[in-house]
Amino acid sequence: MFLEQDDDPERGYTLVELIVYSSLLIVVVAVVAGLFVSGLTATERVQTVTAATTSGQVVADSIETNVRNSTDFLLTTPAGTDQFLVARTVNRDSTLSWHCVAWYYSAAGNGSIYSKRSSVAILLPTPIELQDWTLVQEGIAPVAGTNIFSASGQQLTVNFASLAGDHPSVVISSSATSRAGASGGLTCF
Repeated sequence: MFLEQDDDPERGYTLVELIVYSSLLIVVVAVVAGLFVSGLTATERVQTVTAATTSGQVVADSIETNVRNSTDFLLTTPAGTDQFLVARTVNRDSTLSWHCVAWYYSAAGNGSIYSKRSSVAILLPTPIELQDWTLVQEGIAPVAGTNIFSASGQQLTVNFASLAGDHPSVVISSSATSRAGASGGLTCF
């Protein structure tokens, strides 16, 4: 028994064939869309964590470099968990000159680190004066059980979590030892 083939060129697809092809197309489009959305989510996460890491490293490097080039530093805790750090440091110019550099960690809001450089002593800022300081980074929090800054003799340790939105925070930890004993006439604190 042989089936007859219909060679009619105007014969189309049957309804069952169209439903099967459409279902397959929907499955393929859903898989591709899922992969695309997943890729966008991963890209956003990587960008957020990278930005938090980079800005945290810039903060730590700034503090570490200036403390390493300092003759001395003073760390105080003015109120609550806020911290104030001042260092007397040398310029990196061709001639030796001294300046004062200060950082202020404010726990208010998401936590922020501010910085100021001056050729005269830098005193603990009032909240209004702090607005004139340079905002170095927002989204800073102490790592559980530690302070942002901690000192032991001439060594300063910087330890904080750089917040990355809804993603896990990035922990930044660094330390530097000041070069005590250098001379100069500038008093920073």
